[in-house]
Order: sequence, then structure tokens, then C-alpha cells
Amino acid sequence: MAISNLLDAQSVSLNEIIGNGKVYFVPLFQREYSWEVEHWEELWTDLVRTLETGEPHFMGSVVIQQKGEPDAKTFWIIDGQQRLTTLSILALVVINQLHRWAEGGIESEGNLERAELLRGQYIGQKDPVSLLYSSKLILNEQSDAFYRFRLINYRPPVAVPKLTDAEKRLWEAYLFFQARVESIFSSSRSGELITTFLTRTVGERLQFIQIKVLNDLNAYTVFETLNARGVALTTTDLLKNYLFSMVAKSSSDLLAVKEQWNKVIRMVGMERFPTFLRHYLNGMIPLVSRSTLFKSVKKRVQSDEQVLELLDQLERAAYYYLVIQDAEDELWRTDKELREQINTLNLFQLEQQGVLSFLMVALQRLDRSAVKRLVSALVVLGFRRTVIAQLPSQPMEVFLNKLSIQLQEETNFTDVRPLLSALKEVCPDNDTFRSHFERRVFDTNQPLQKKWVRYILYKLEAQLPGGLKLDPTLDDGTIEHILPEHLNEHWSVLWSDQEHARGVYLLGNLTLLSPSANHKQAGQKSFEEKRAVYANSRYALSRQIQEGQEWTLSRIQHRQAGLAKTATGIWQLPF
Repeated sequence: MAISNLLDAQSVSLNEIIGNGKVYFVPLFQREYSWEVEHWEELWTDLVRTLETGEPHFMGSVVIQQKGEPDAKTFWIIDGQQRLTTLSILALVVINQLHRWAEGGIESEGNLERAELLRGQYIGQKDPVSLLYSSKLILNEQSDAFYRFRLINYRPPVAVPKLTDAEKRLWEAYLFFQARVESIFSSSRSGELITTFLTRTVGERLQFIQIKVLNDLNAYTVFETLNARGVALTTTDLLKNYLFSMVAKSSSDLLAVKEQWNKVIRMVGMERFPTFLRHYLNGMIPLVSRSTLFKSVKKRVQSDEQVLELLDQLERAAYYYLVIQDAEDELWRTDKELREQINTLNLFQLEQQGVLSFLMVALQRLDRSAVKRLVSALVVLGFRRTVIAQLPSQPMEVFLNKLSIQLQEETNFTDVRPLLSALKEVCPDNDTFRSHFERRVFDTNQPLQKKWVRYILYKLEAQLPGGLKLDPTLDDGTIEHILPEHLNEHWSVLWSDQEHARGVYLLGNLTLLSPSANHKQAGQKSFEEKRAVYANSRYALSRQIQEGQEWTLSRIQHRQAGLAKTATGIWQLPF
């Protein structure tokens, strides 16, 4: 950044920052108070070292922007609010400690006078009408009321569990520094020493580089690049600050953007927002990594109009992002088959393979019948590639990204068949799929793989003569390991540990049984005894297991090869 873009850059102490009647505001677009124990511990360690050595300690940069006329004493805090808020809390701890000593009869007059002088210097003056203290520091809307009415006027919260996350952190910061200050000064109970600690160690020896910027855009740029010491900015923070700064010159635009931004955040959640943003962008432009999300948006959004357009798009995309991941949403309720397919897509966990990004575009560009055909094809594609073949996700993500852009740019897309046909490029062919299916092993002790096995077995069951067409999420059938997971005396005579490890989790060794038949009748019994249980099972998949006196590895492999042929016919792309 060119130095001409800055009004001033100088080394200052905390006393100089807050002195001469200056008042600081945290802008609307800033994050809430977010420091936690690790940050408080680091600051306290630095303060104790400074107290012991008397040497200055550099606290990083503070970026401010004048609010109003050039000679005004009010400023926006562009970067540094976490440190200034924390140091204000520490000042309040010292002031209230002096009050408690005075109330306890310890140098009452002197400590009360010290407390009032310190309050005026570091916190603010008392209003003669309301008798409430004003503040030199005005936090953002999520935190300011608690800071002013609770901390500055020392009114402990009535119900801590009901506080917001930011309020809890403010209160916990107060308690943290209260305990640390008491640990050093409670034995001496010297008002002079604790006052010197605040005015000299904290006020004078903590040094900052104070940077004043000219305008909103410069303020944002410095905030983005300096962010020294403290909680690292997330993609969400950076994007919010950038979008808000782009429209900050218009209070009405800023309010509208803020409301729409908050709506999107409420829809997808703060933690999920970067993931959502990546899915949104990967349906619009060539693949974006998580680390380049912000740069990608910044490159696309360069004006007020583009900010508003982006937020409209994000709000619309957020709706589809959520409904794709919720098979019970009203969008799917009128179509049982489509609802089941959406549920299956979520079961396969294909988000990182570009499926979610692609569907977010498809739902906005295609009619319902086309979406249904596309979802059905994606289920087959995901099953063949991910569940069975276990192929890398990156080629599919790249392919679907290109297909998403193509669909996004198509002005009048009416025929879904080209999309369905294109999917063949990344879908394992029948021979490849069958080969992988014949060797596929599933660890049924893993919750996700167990769900996959249930899905597969119920699909196979539905295709067999006399088989039942059941919903695996509703039916109480259990997975039976024909060769038991744990060898007893009978099975250990027939199977070595090495053979057991090779065969027990092959699909050919798995079938369906009712809970009672599985646990009470079959269990670890011999294969001959189990056959009688299978013969009476309601599942055709189990009734088929009748031949032979022994259950061997070759029989498991042979059965799995037969299931692979059936599976190849079930999971076919629809063209």
C-alpha cells in the first residue's frame, strides 16, 4: 500500500491512544469480541514480563479512521478492537479492585480518588443525569450493551448461561484478569502499586504502531493486510468486512446489505458459511480452493451493484444448499422416489466431489422432471465411483465443475440428455464396476460403511425373486455375518486368522436377518445350524444361502461375484 494513502503512522502508548478525550467506535462490519483464554494468557504473560523488567512491549498495529471532520476526536477502529477491548477490561478490573479495597476500609479516601481518576482516564466519565458511565470505547451491536451496562458499571450478569457467545467471552475475560490481578496485588493491597501497574506498565510501556487511514477502502485494505496479533481473520470475516466496506458510504445500503448478510448467515450458519461459499463458487467459476475463496469473490465484486447482486445470489443459493441436504424438506415431499434419491445422495457424502455444487446450479436451471433424472444419475455415479470403486474425488469434482459452468451459462437449456450422457465420462463402466464390486470389503463397525452395507443389501433384496422392497431406514433388519466377526471354537477349527481377516467383511459374507434371528438363533453357530435359520428368513437374500455343508472363502467370493452381476443391472446410468 502506498504511504500516500495513509494519514499518519506513528509509535504510541495506550495512554496516548485513549487520551485527550478520544472516543473509538467499532464499525458495524467488525467481528464481535472473540479473544479466549489462550489470548488472555499470552497478554498477561507479556504484562508480567514488562512489570518485572520495566521494558516496553510492542503490541502490534492499531488502524483507525477519523469519524467526521479532520479535527474530530472520534474514530473508527479498523484493526485492534480485540486488544483495546481486552485492555479496557483489565483497566476495569484494576478500578473495581480499588473500589473494593476502599469499601473494605483500606486507604478508603485515596483509593476512591484513584479509582475515579483512572475511570476518567481509561473508561469514560459519569453522566450527571443517568449517573451511568460513558465509554471511550463503543463496541459493535452484539457486545456494546453488555460492555457498557454490565462491565463498565460492574453489574454481574444475572444468568451467565443465557449470555451470547460474545457476552460470555467478555465476562470470562473480566473474571480471568480479576483473578490474575488479585494474585499479584492482594497481598500488598497497595492502591499506589496497582495504580502504577495500570498507568505505567499497561498505559505507558505497551507500545503500538497507530495507523490513521483516509477513507473506507483504505481502512478495509489495511485491516485485511495487517491483522496483527489476535484471532486470525476467517474467510467469513474477510468477506463480510469487504462487502460492508464497499457500501459503507451509504448508510441505507449498508443497513440493507447487513440485513441480507445476516439472513444468509442465519440460513447456513457461521461455521458452515465457507463451505457453502465454496460450493456456490464452484458452480459458477473454475474450481476454487478453500484458501482462495475470498480472493475469488473480491475479484468478481468491484462495485455497490455487484455487492447487492452477490448477496441476492447467495441467499438464493443458500436455500438450495440446505434443501439438497435435507430429504425431508417440503420441496421433495410430493415425490417419494425423488426424496429417497436425495436421501441416498446424502448417504454417499459426495459434497467434496462437486455433486452439491452441481445440484445447486441444476435446481435453479432445470425443471423438476429433469432434476429427478439428474439426481437418479448422480446416485448411480456416486455409488459406482465412491461407494464401490473408491476412486479419487478430484477428477469428478473437476468434471462436474465444468458441467456446472456450462449449465450456468446456457441461456435456454431444455434437454437434460446431454448432461446425462456426459456423466459417462467419469462413471466406471460395467466391467470396471463389476470387478470392484467383486472385491469390495466393508467394515461394518464403521457407522457410515454399515449404512452403505444396509443400503446395498436392501437394494439387492428388492431385485431377487420373492424379495422384499423395503426402506432400510425403516425396516428393522440387521446385518448378519455368515462367517462370524469373532471366531469361536467351532469356526476357528475351520478358518485360520488370516483367512478370517480376508473374508469376514466381504459383501459375499453378509446378508439380512431379523434382530431375533440374528442374535438369538444364528449368532456364532455352525454354518449347518445357520442354514436352517436362513431357510425360514423373510429375506430372499438369506433364503438363497442353502447349498453346501461348509462356508469357505471361495464360497464367499463366489457369492459376491453373483451379487456383483445383480448390482451391475441395478446401478445403471439412465440413458
